[in-house]
Amino acid sequence: MKLILASKSKARIRLLEAAKIQFETANHGVDEEELKLSMADQNPVDIVEKLAELKATKTSLGHPDSYVIGSDQGLDLDGKLINKASDKTEAKEQLKLMNGKTHELITFTVVAHNNNVVWRHYDIAQLTMRNLSDEMIENYVEQLSPEMLNVVGCYAIEEEGIKLFNSVKGDIFSIQGISITPLLNFLWNNKILF
Repeated sequence: MKLILASKSKARIRLLEAAKIQFETANHGVDEEELKLSMADQNPVDIVEKLAELKATKTSLGHPDSYVIGSDQGLDLDGKLINKASDKTEAKEQLKLMNGKTHELITFTVVAHNNNVVWRHYDIAQLTMRNLSDEMIENYVEQLSPEMLNVVGCYAIEEEGIKLFNSVKGDIFSIQGISITPLLNFLWNNKILF
């Protein structure tokens, strides 16, 4: 049975590869910004869930009989969904907003088969950022690689981003982009893992 990851996320790919999972990647083709705009009045958890579902189901249409993994993350700061930064200026503004505060990182992981969601899991981690000076934030952002702007919150917890936090509560794999342990349990139970 073929397994497809509806993502080109390096972090998600790295997690599946580290577990020696046989999979292929596919572009999901979901307009994330359009969906977020259409659901702007919704709860951040509902938005993240819908994005993960659409990534999996839309991709499964072109891959009949395959199991398709869709995953999405959202940063909830005081009940508001924070989008990916469009540039370094916006990244600095976002980090200043999160500075010294606790935010929730929502991760939804979904599996679709023949355009139907057959499994879903979500995790909410709580991350508390250190009290950083404006100079610290400026220096951090100026050293960011361009792909880090494509990461919600502009931090990779498995890399330098860990320095920004004094407290991290939640599943470390989910924080990195995919709830791998529950996903592996689903694959095991459905005889897809090996």
